[in-house]
Amino acid sequence: MISAAPSTALSTTMGVDTVTFGVDAVTLAAVVLGGAAAGIVAARCAQRCYGVRLHRAAAIASCVAVGVALVVRAGSSAYAAPLLAFGWAGVVISGIDLRTHLIPTRLLRATTALAIGLLCVAAAAEGGLAGLGSTAVATSIGGIFGWGLMHMIWRASRGSLGYGDVRLGGYLGLHLGLGGIMTVLAGLLAGFALAALVGAIGIVALGRSTDHRFALGPSLVAGALAVIWWSMPTGFSV
Repeated sequence: MISAAPSTALSTTMGVDTVTFGVDAVTLAAVVLGGAAAGIVAARCAQRCYGVRLHRAAAIASCVAVGVALVVRAGSSAYAAPLLAFGWAGVVISGIDLRTHLIPTRLLRATTALAIGLLCVAAAAEGGLAGLGSTAVATSIGGIFGWGLMHMIWRASRGSLGYGDVRLGGYLGLHLGLGGIMTVLAGLLAGFALAALVGAIGIVALGRSTDHRFALGPSLVAGALAVIWWSMPTGFSV
């Protein structure tokens, strides 16, 4: 959320008690159908474009769940469209990363271009030229900050972090930037926290070694979605 007042942001609405859940049945049904279609497209795209076979039922279920969670929080806001696209793209990116341990650069570029277009349309619809300008600044700063932070981590990791994750950090920051720098930071930290939890479970429950390689992308996407969901008000004011 971008407001004419710089101090107003997504992060100012943290806390479930500030949000009233509710979405009409028609919208909910449309999102469920859209999520199912997105899951089918995701599985086909991964197979045809990247040679990665995703479990179709899992892709559909993930897209439906993410879509319903986001639209229930976003309500009738114009920002529901870019958030849905972000969530569904995140499912595809995560699925491919899980199978290949690579973030698909072409897909990330395409989804970034789509995100910029949808965010601009949503900003203009919600707040006109002023809202468009504020959103452009916030998303640009968020994207640069997300990429920059991940780039520093990549340099410090000495090869243990792939550069695809750095690009993903910029993509996530583009959306998290709607809530300000602290929201971007919270989203990335949440992703690393989830990754640490997954790694610990793998070591303790599955007997994996401490140097076992696993995909970071799904945790980063899940962390960003969790922070967006938690901090999102019922509607956006631009």
